[in-house]
Parts: sequence; structure tokens; C-alpha cells
Amino acid sequence: MKYKRTAIIGIGLIGGSFALAAKRAGIVETVVGVARSDETLQAALEIGAADEVTTDPAQAVRGADLVYIAVPVGATRSVFEQIRDVLEPGALVTDAGSTKREVMQAAAELLPDQVAFIGGHPMAGSEQSGVRAARADLFEGAAYYLTPSEATTQDELDHMLALVRVLGARPDVKAADYHDRLMAATSHLPHLAAAALAGTVHRLTSGHKELGNFLGTGFTDTTRLAEGSPEIWRDILMSNADNLGDSVEELIAALQALAAALHEADSDACERLLIEARQARRRLTGR
Repeated sequence: MKYKRTAIIGIGLIGGSFALAAKRAGIVETVVGVARSDETLQAALEIGAADEVTTDPAQAVRGADLVYIAVPVGATRSVFEQIRDVLEPGALVTDAGSTKREVMQAAAELLPDQVAFIGGHPMAGSEQSGVRAARADLFEGAAYYLTPSEATTQDELDHMLALVRVLGARPDVKAADYHDRLMAATSHLPHLAAAALAGTVHRLTSGHKELGNFLGTGFTDTTRLAEGSPEIWRDILMSNADNLGDSVEELIAALQALAAALHEADSDACERLLIEARQARRRLTGR
């Protein structure tokens, strides 16, 4: 398995790490990096994530036998529209989006039958961003979800599975609907909860000059996710709005139960809810 020309559209942290990992494994020859800013493109060249660069996705994919799309979910359809007429027959096309239903639908509508599209979602990342934060070992040991379509052949899926394993990741094939439903609960809901908590604490404590002395690890640990890019997370959340809306309702119900115990000064109910929460976390994390 070796790809002669690989186009990476969105050569940031994930796209750049994919390039470095694939280069280290020796499975790609020429990598063409795509980004909107000259600064990012120059950085991709400097760190060795790309051999050629361009701001034009269509130019990058001409002659490419592998296309890796690592743009925000909301921008994926636009990328498909830009590249569909110049994709090489037989090319393997994949993405790295955090939700899969919207991407799979757009691929079915826009991409030609002569290419193989398999959705992907690497469960890897960093608190840093941008291509200069890219690492060849970013995917090592990470789960990497794949969402083939009904048109995907076993041979195409086998190629994608092999590609993910070469990166050092653990591939897991799932239906797009199933993937998005679980991600709403395990990833997207925690982000919303962190955002809501950060905003609530700010409103409750606004105007208190000594506030910094009261912000311990409890606050910083539970609100870290709120530091994520609002633009990127907006697209992720809106692309999974139905599943996430249901998850938020469940969270509201849990908070209301705790609020009721507090308002009623019911210490037994409060302790019971906290015990249930601790046991649930231990079951979920295996600790």
C-alpha cells in the first residue's frame, strides 16, 4: 500500500499529523497541503508535513490517489463541490469530521461513483492547534472510527482499515447514525456542559475582585473544554443537533433532580444522586 499523490485539504493539527504519520510509515510519496493562509502553508512545508502547497483544493486533488479532508464539518460540503469534477477515478477519499451523518449524506449527493468515500473520525487531538502542533505520533493508540457507505466494497474498506492501522490508531467500523448518537452523549454534551458552567460561574461571580483566589482545579478542570474554537464547535454541534438536544434534556433532568434535593434540604436524596453519579463514572471509565 503506497499512495503516489496525497492531497490533504485542511493541513492543520489533524491533517498535518496525518501527513507526518503517513510519511513516517512510508506509505505516501508526494503530499500536497491545502490551507487558506500562506502562513499555514509555509509552516506545513517547514515541518515536513507537505511537499507542495496550494490554496486551491481542486488543484491539489488532480492526480491524487488519496484525499484526506480535515476541515470543519460545516465546510466539508463546500470542499466536495470544489473537488468532485477533478477527482481521479479510483481515488480513496476520507475525512476527519467529528460527526458523520451530514458528511456521509453530502458525499452521497456530490461525489462521483468512481471514487471511494469512507468517513473517518480520529479520536485524537491536542490542546494546541495549527499545523505547527502536528505530530507523527498523534494517532498512536487512539480509536479511529470509520463509517463506510452502502456502496463501499470490502476491498475499499480493507484499504482504509490498513491505512488507519499504519497511523498507529485502532480502527472501528460504525454506522454514521450510531456514531453520532454516542458522540452526542460522550463528547458534544460535555462540551456544552463546560460552556454552560463557565458562563454560569461568570454570571454568579461578576464584580468580585478576589475571584481569582477562589478558582481552583474544580473549576479549571471541568471548564477546560469551553476553550475550544467556537466556530469549529458551532458546526459540530449543529450537525448533531437532534441527538444533542435529547442529551441536553437528560442533563437538565439530572440537574433538576439535584436542585430539588437542595431546595428541599433532602440530604439523603442528594447523597444518593452523588453515589449514583460516582458509580456511573467508574463504570464508564472502567476505574
